[in-house]
Amino acid sequence: MSLSLLAPGALALGLLVALPLLAHLSWQRPRDRVAFGAMLLMERVVKRIQRHRRVKDPLIFALRALALLALALAAAAPQWVRAGVLPDVGGSGRVVVLLDRSLSMKMADGGASVFAHAVAKATAQVQALPAGTRVGLVAVDGQAVALTPSLTEDRATVVAALGALVPGSASTDLGAGFREARRLLAGDPGEVLLYSDEAGANTVSAARPELQRLLAAGAAVLPQPVREGAPNNVVIRAAIYGDGLEGGQVTLQIAHFGPEPTEVACEVVLPDGQAVPIFVALPADGEATAQVTVPREAEGGVGQARCEDAALPDDDTRYFHLPHVGASRVLVVDGDPGDSPARSEVYFLEKALAPWGGGQTGVTADVVPPSGLAKLDKTKHRLVFLANVGDLRGVGGRLVDFVRGGGSVVLSMGSNVAPRVYNDELSALLPAPLRGVRSLAAREEAGVPLQTPTSAQGLLAPFAASGRAGFGRVRAQRVMTLDPYADTDEVRTWLRFEGGAPALVEKQVGRGRVLLWTSSFDFDWTNLPVQAVFMPLIQAVVAELGADGGGRAERVDAEVGGFAVVPLPGSGPEPEVFDPAGRLVSTTRQGGALRFPVDQAGAYRVAITDGPVTGWVAANLPFAESDVRAPESIERAEVDLDPGVFTEQVELGGWLLGLALACFALSAWLARAGGSA
Repeated sequence: MSLSLLAPGALALGLLVALPLLAHLSWQRPRDRVAFGAMLLMERVVKRIQRHRRVKDPLIFALRALALLALALAAAAPQWVRAGVLPDVGGSGRVVVLLDRSLSMKMADGGASVFAHAVAKATAQVQALPAGTRVGLVAVDGQAVALTPSLTEDRATVVAALGALVPGSASTDLGAGFREARRLLAGDPGEVLLYSDEAGANTVSAARPELQRLLAAGAAVLPQPVREGAPNNVVIRAAIYGDGLEGGQVTLQIAHFGPEPTEVACEVVLPDGQAVPIFVALPADGEATAQVTVPREAEGGVGQARCEDAALPDDDTRYFHLPHVGASRVLVVDGDPGDSPARSEVYFLEKALAPWGGGQTGVTADVVPPSGLAKLDKTKHRLVFLANVGDLRGVGGRLVDFVRGGGSVVLSMGSNVAPRVYNDELSALLPAPLRGVRSLAAREEAGVPLQTPTSAQGLLAPFAASGRAGFGRVRAQRVMTLDPYADTDEVRTWLRFEGGAPALVEKQVGRGRVLLWTSSFDFDWTNLPVQAVFMPLIQAVVAELGADGGGRAERVDAEVGGFAVVPLPGSGPEPEVFDPAGRLVSTTRQGGALRFPVDQAGAYRVAITDGPVTGWVAANLPFAESDVRAPESIERAEVDLDPGVFTEQVELGGWLLGLALACFALSAWLARAGGSA
């Protein structure tokens, strides 16, 4: 509170207080005469001089001096200004209830949530508004929604709308709420009753522009208390996978918004369900870092990090991306073992699959003879190479089921391949029926080269720069020919030999894929194994067909209340998006990507219908809402924007004038009663 003077110059009138002082010091004729002797003359003269130097009738003098000072102050027009005074609710006759339903309002507080307290207080306030008050209701989280089309006197409708509200999981956009409140007030003065915890580092500062517009229209925002206790919450700020011991480490950054140190139980749940528990000690209003070691082998996808916290359970889980960890097993069926490892049909293929050993490339090859196809395990193997395998009788159906269920098969040709057997057993997997072996050149000649591919997508993405030229050095003397076919959504030709003969053809079958290399993987028909493109091509095939636990699946992070944008694969049908509950999500095409709203936390799967996963989205709640502290208040922001918004001004001039008159009257009565001047 403070005191101000509109006319400070009038204080000069206070000098008039000298008049009663002079009057009380002046000589006055005595009313009573008393005889005295001459001997007492000198003594009485001294005493009279002393009396003349004293103020006579000090009470009357004080009243007269106070009256003159009060007149001088009244002339200066003083005002008493008291800050922090909220106006009476409903005094303007126009009220908008602005209710925050963001994530932080779910925080437990005194046996109920902050949101429940806010709804109860808002309901009581609406019911207590003066008769004739028009009221509106706006709910705000990541966006603002007016739940009454305009201001209304029907309080029952507003109360019913309040009772139907539920808190959400998005952030708080108070600026949008103020904008919607200003629309309901139609630019006229009114009161906005704000029921919000104002949590978040930037919640209030981001709303200042809209708050200023609201104040400029003559409205006032009246914050209402909604939280009873101190804020307290534990949240995982980040979960990041990186290199480390065993299969790597997931690093957790955990924040604690609370006044006392605490310890929480946490766990990291991998995509395949493996759970690793830990305990983390957290300081008061601080952060801690914890690391969880991942096993040597783990499924790729979206994992979860959780910390137990009863204050705000909704934000206890953080979702993160995890690549496939450890070796993925590839079944390699050697159709021509040879008399030594170097002369095996798959000798070069094994080296290309794991040039530095299976543990370092993420691929472990189980090499078996044709009879080893019985060891095919769809829970362990992701990819099967059939290298010049002749005898497929009795296993065709098993391979077809494997591919339709999501596995992949790579077929390479050779002298052991019998077209009729393949057409009978694997007709569902072949891009077109096999016709027969064709010689492109004599054995002593170098052979026919591959055409340099024009595309650098999908399988050929690793060769996007200058690497595609290396395919021109691959030559073949013999190939397996196919019946005529056309590229479709299910069939695509990646490579051709000069002259047009297909070299590498892909077919989509159910949820899996099949690649057909029309020549061999050894020196019998081609020089491919000793060309620079061989190893990166095999590695690209392994990644593209999912042997690394997701292949080239896109990994995207998103926030609840926003949108996710996932790049589309370079070829094939357009994928669909499924939310964490497995429901189909409506998407829109945005250039070369899919865009869709994110309305819940969890793992969103992007996949071709009955086909492989092409992308993962790890959706998390906005971290700003987990910071349940309120570093800045709306009331303070209002005072900064309009210093007079929450002040009461009292004019003191009239009170001082009355005081002066009262003092004059009292002094006059005392003077008459006591016979003073």
